[in-house]
Amino acid sequence: MNFWFRRTEIFAYFFLLFAFFISADAQTQNDSSIYQLPPGTIIRVQMENEINSESASAGDTFLTTVSAPVIVRGTIVLPIAAIIEGRVVNAKKASFGGKSGNIEVVFETLRLADGATRSIEAVLVDNPKVESSRTLNILSILGGTAAGAGLGAVSKTKNAAIIGAGIGAGAGTTFVLLRKGKDLHIKADEEFEIKLTKSVTLPVQDF
Repeated sequence: MNFWFRRTEIFAYFFLLFAFFISADAQTQNDSSIYQLPPGTIIRVQMENEINSESASAGDTFLTTVSAPVIVRGTIVLPIAAIIEGRVVNAKKASFGGKSGNIEVVFETLRLADGATRSIEAVLVDNPKVESSRTLNILSILGGTAAGAGLGAVSKTKNAAIIGAGIGAGAGTTFVLLRKGKDLHIKADEEFEIKLTKSVTLPVQDF
């Protein structure tokens, strides 16, 4: 009788041990699933609509589409044309003194063709570069009585403002050319890369 109970206990022990390894193996396979994208995953996207630092405001949303499939171990896990929604976190217009505009954006929602959605956390890999302005990058001070008159007279051009400060006939007039910086544009159809900062599990794709 004791032998029977002993054999039963040994059998139960090995059964539990076997179940433990099966569970651990299943967990490992789940953790290494090709559909679980880790932080640092790069996704190439294309802009749907333009945003720029001149008119954008914090809270504005915009859309991008995946322009290159994300492939893991030979399997497409994120197809072309999936939609990724972004949001403007901060926007600053270009200003005089040559200060260029700036836009800070994040990417928060992924929408797949079958209607599935995922919350994501992603940022730009590289900030868009501001094109250099054609306006001369100088601060010019010119003097002359014939150049203009009137305190605070202002003549605006596309990228600069000429401010005249006159103090009376014959006393001379000073003009200062202030260069305005360039506003930043992320144009429609422009392609760039974003990077996940938090892991996301995608639905299994059925092609």
